[in-house]
Amino acid sequence: MVAADEGIKPQGLEAINAAKSAGIPFLVALNKIDMPEADANRVKGELAENDVLVEGWGGNVPVVEISAKTGAGVLELLDLILLASEMEELTASPHDPGSGVVIESHRDRKRGVVSTLLIKNGTVRKGDWLQSGSECAAIRIMENSEGKVVESASFSSPVQVLGFSLPPAVGDTFQVCANKKQAQEEVRQSIISSVVSAKDETPVQEGVIVVPLIIKADVAGSREALEGEIAKLNNGSLVIKILRSDIGDIADDDAKTASGLPGSIIVGFKVKVSSSAETLAERYGITIHLADIIYDLLDWLRAELDRRIPKEHTRIEIGALQVLKVFKKEGKSVVFGGKVVRGVVKKGALFEIKQGEEIVGNGTITNVQQRKMDVKEVSMGSECGLAATFSGKISASNVIDVFEEDETPE
Repeated sequence: MVAADEGIKPQGLEAINAAKSAGIPFLVALNKIDMPEADANRVKGELAENDVLVEGWGGNVPVVEISAKTGAGVLELLDLILLASEMEELTASPHDPGSGVVIESHRDRKRGVVSTLLIKNGTVRKGDWLQSGSECAAIRIMENSEGKVVESASFSSPVQVLGFSLPPAVGDTFQVCANKKQAQEEVRQSIISSVVSAKDETPVQEGVIVVPLIIKADVAGSREALEGEIAKLNNGSLVIKILRSDIGDIADDDAKTASGLPGSIIVGFKVKVSSSAETLAERYGITIHLADIIYDLLDWLRAELDRRIPKEHTRIEIGALQVLKVFKKEGKSVVFGGKVVRGVVKKGALFEIKQGEEIVGNGTITNVQQRKMDVKEVSMGSECGLAATFSGKISASNVIDVFEEDETPE
């Protein structure tokens, strides 16, 4: 429906593009043709500029001029709709649960999220639970094409519904679900499908790790900045799939959206997390991280993503030490002295003790001292004292092999 006196509006183009993307046949009704400012040819030209070629302008999209006020052209419009239905061999039943496509969706400052749906089959009723993409909601208010509140609507009807907390994507299909539980399950399945879909904007190669992520920020500018920086973290080993990016505190719905997707992360910038959402995240194994400085959040995310990439560990032998005396061993800590008999011994290095081919002890050197002073490393032929985290058996005369590990992505 396009006003002949005003021309095509952005929301009209959005609806047309949604219908084209979904492969839905459509026709154009030029309303208000009775107005003095009406100019049908100008509107047809605007449509042509946007790749919508109507009949008489080199295309096959049906067009009819009407006046909702006087009734002119309305019967012709109805005949065109019936003819199009017959040509498409459309069949529908009012007894089926409603389903169709989202043709427009926006957030109204007073009313909240307002979504325009085209019902293609079945019946939709006030109170029904709807699922569309990653969103689900119970219908609070439903209005027909004239703006009148209705209790139900059947196939071929456009309706406006209120109830969604976030706008469903234009062009997405919707369906009526039996209850809230089913709607939430359909949302989870939709998200899972979008993660593994071959049509995903970021094609995922076999063996590449996919990390589902939800972004919550205090304002739109912060959210957009995060989206841009996070997109740069994708690499050959790992792809971030943003499930949702929104403004506001982390709530139950965010945790539920991420549930069922292993390894999901929710990051929040200058926002809070509700206690119930925190409980759900723990139950579903979802990682939540909050930060008030954007670079702190990005540094944490880089480290978390790096931790998830499988590593290949290469052992690099750097030295050996003969234990001369064990001064103290308590729990997982040990303090001992010895002489470096090969290479070097350094703080932070790993070590193990063998008896024959059997490893009887291993640990990490946490401190190195020489002449009661802390040093970074000690070379062959020198004596030193070591503190270490340790597991196993250690005694004087043991020789410990000291080594480092180099990590590279598999």
